[in-house]
Amino acid sequence: MSTRRKVTLVTLAVALVALVAFGIWAVGRISELDEATQATNPLFRWEYLFKRDRTPGELWEATRQHLELTIVSVAIGTVLSAVLAALILRFHWLRGIVFTFAGFLYTIPSLALFAVLVTYNTNWTAAVIALTSYTLLIITRNIVAGIDGVPQAALDAADGLGMSRIQRLRKVEVPLAMPVILTGVRVATVTIVGLVGISVVIQLGGLATYIFDGFKRTYSTVLVLGTVAMVLLAVSLDLLLRGVERLATPWARRSAAR
Repeated sequence: MSTRRKVTLVTLAVALVALVAFGIWAVGRISELDEATQATNPLFRWEYLFKRDRTPGELWEATRQHLELTIVSVAIGTVLSAVLAALILRFHWLRGIVFTFAGFLYTIPSLALFAVLVTYNTNWTAAVIALTSYTLLIITRNIVAGIDGVPQAALDAADGLGMSRIQRLRKVEVPLAMPVILTGVRVATVTIVGLVGISVVIQLGGLATYIFDGFKRTYSTVLVLGTVAMVLLAVSLDLLLRGVERLATPWARRSAAR
């Protein structure tokens, strides 16, 4: 067993033990809660999460909205980025133009972009357009970098087998570039999880509504709840995409093991 694998297993074991210990503590703590006294930690009142009847439904609805905006925006952004990357790879003179335009979109303050777009679209559509625009630079760059980074020997071997340009792209270049491409998708996804929160200015925002509500009411419980939920969502999506990457690139995993 490699040293890296041993470290990973030890880390997972420690995390599991810590999670179990926290679960045992939390169960004991929750069983003592009294909705009438509200006498738990002043930073986070567990009654709000476990004794308030409306909290689970509201939390699920906020999570669903956050996930929906994130997934739809990243999915559309990935498709558009693939088209832009294909144009760049076919017409190299477009590289500077596409990257400059995508970079310009990325530098527009999200608050200003939401304000402009909501004038001509529904709130949801405006949010998706704005969030999608922030994925283009990240994913397009990674697709192009991944394809450009395919070893020349692999390209020569594909040409020697008589593959057409499309066949070479589909069977050789894209699979070998997949780790770099999925890294771009992961970075874009985590970025959008954070940016979704800004859409609270147009009555969306998902889990960030708890954070803004906490600031407005000076109520730390909902602020902590929204913050922790957003972090957990970002980490969960990142781990999910890492798992997809491992399944899609088994050869990379075998190379790392050696």
